[in-house]
Amino acid sequence: MRLKIFSLFFLIVSHLFSEENLNIQTPLEKDFRYFLDLKNSEKSYEHTIKILENISNVNQAIFDEYAKKIDYDETLAVLQCMNANEKSLVEANSDCIVVGLNLKKALELTPLEINSIILKIEDRYPIFAKELKIINSPIPFTKIVSSSHDIIYDLYLNSSNNFLYEKLNYKLPLKTIEKIKYDEKFERFLSLIISNPKLNFLQSSFFDLDDTNYNYNVSFLLAINRVLNKKIDEQTVIYFKNALSKAISQYEKDKVNFWLYLLKNEESTLAVLKESSDLNIYTLYAKKDIKIDDSFKILEYEFLKDCFTDRKILIHSFAKTLSNFDVKSISKEFDLGLMQLNLNKVNEIVLLNNLELKEEELLTPKTNILYYSYILNELETEFYHPLTLFYAYVNGAKNLNERLYFNLFETQNIYEPYLSLELLGDEKVKEFIYNYIAYTKIFAKKDLSLEEFFKNLFQPSDFH
Repeated sequence: MRLKIFSLFFLIVSHLFSEENLNIQTPLEKDFRYFLDLKNSEKSYEHTIKILENISNVNQAIFDEYAKKIDYDETLAVLQCMNANEKSLVEANSDCIVVGLNLKKALELTPLEINSIILKIEDRYPIFAKELKIINSPIPFTKIVSSSHDIIYDLYLNSSNNFLYEKLNYKLPLKTIEKIKYDEKFERFLSLIISNPKLNFLQSSFFDLDDTNYNYNVSFLLAINRVLNKKIDEQTVIYFKNALSKAISQYEKDKVNFWLYLLKNEESTLAVLKESSDLNIYTLYAKKDIKIDDSFKILEYEFLKDCFTDRKILIHSFAKTLSNFDVKSISKEFDLGLMQLNLNKVNEIVLLNNLELKEEELLTPKTNILYYSYILNELETEFYHPLTLFYAYVNGAKNLNERLYFNLFETQNIYEPYLSLELLGDEKVKEFIYNYIAYTKIFAKKDLSLEEFFKNLFQPSDFH
């Protein structure tokens, strides 16, 4: 919340001024060029403000450079507070604490340290102080359920996983559900709860929720919640059918029909999947044959010609999934190029190896794939399977171990690994699976089934 306040301020500033007429294809590319200008310039208030006037989206990278170059002590102090660790914030003033401390950081502190912070902030920031009192109480759940819906959402959505498992994994009272169920954050709240299999008691709060006034996503989540908790009955089917009636895209319809087939094993549902024109893992499951169309491009770069087949498959699968082969692709957070390289990760590599790099070079295919390969080589020391490599590359190895591994090996559900794919809530993962199987057919001349792909997820791959 506190970070958003500062970001919003600079977003407002940026829109008060007219933009220069630059010959740049997209707003994101324009923002990236301005970021490079800001990063490579000397400290100057006038120059920094001039650049900021033309930026359409102030992300973290831009704010960091802005604070360094504005040459204004208070702005730099804000940045230092934002980047401070939780222990140093205990000794900071109330404004710095509220800027730099979030709930995850607070949960790393001792009860005495949290109390010390509460005493500092409760006069000026009573709501945040109340949240800290709740997480510091012996039984936080009893205090949360009687709090305002804003505090309920803030504590559930922004706490650590361990805190959720250990302190908040209880069935919600009906009064609490009534308080929160029509808020715009409810879908995100439901997704968080259902995607964490350890929150079984909390999940039970939503076994029979009336989904009449909710969208496709909520109905689908409620159905998956019952599958996760092994409640395969008529109510589960009803939720799926309700989701189907609300589905807009063909992909959404395919996803529901896939699950209805898994649950009911009806040939008519399988036939509907086979007739779908969409290319995705759900239709592949039904058709058993992957369709290669013109979207499956081949990168004709000289430096790729001597790559092993399995590396060519990975490179093409990643590039199609992450950027659709757009070498100039730039995300809002400045993930760059074919492989959507994370700038922070690249900078770590540059510093560790004493390299020289200009960020714009990451938009050239050779440099982009070079740094991608460095990251992939690191990941391959821990992971072997294409799916785990992709998920760890995009979301981090720690996140993978916390989420996918637990889902697959602890839930013991008969609908794995498809259930885990839904719990991850990342449609890019499913795109990657389809793309990987397609490029296996192209480069290895091998028809790889979904069943073969999912074998030995955490063991060395023997695909080729």
